[in-house]
Amino acid sequence: MSKYDSLKILKKVKARTNHICSKCGQEINQNDIYYKENINDKFLHSSHAKKYCLSCYKKYGFALLKEKNKL
Repeated sequence: MSKYDSLKILKKVKARTNHICSKCGQEINQNDIYYKENINDKFLHSSHAKKYCLSCYKKYGFALLKEKNKL
C-alpha cells in the first residue's frame, strides 16, 4: 500500500507500442485504446504503472484500482 493510492486514477491511453494487460494477460497492440494507472498530480509519476485492456476496464471499471495483485 502506497501513500499515493488515494490519488490513483485510470487514464485512457492510445498504445504506441505493444503491452500486456496486468489483469488478464491479453496483448494490447499498437494503436489500441487501454487504461493506465496514473497519479492525479502533475508533479508525481508512477514508474511501474499497471496497464489494463479495454475489455477488463469495461468489465471491472474502477475496481481495478483497489486490487493488490495480478491474477
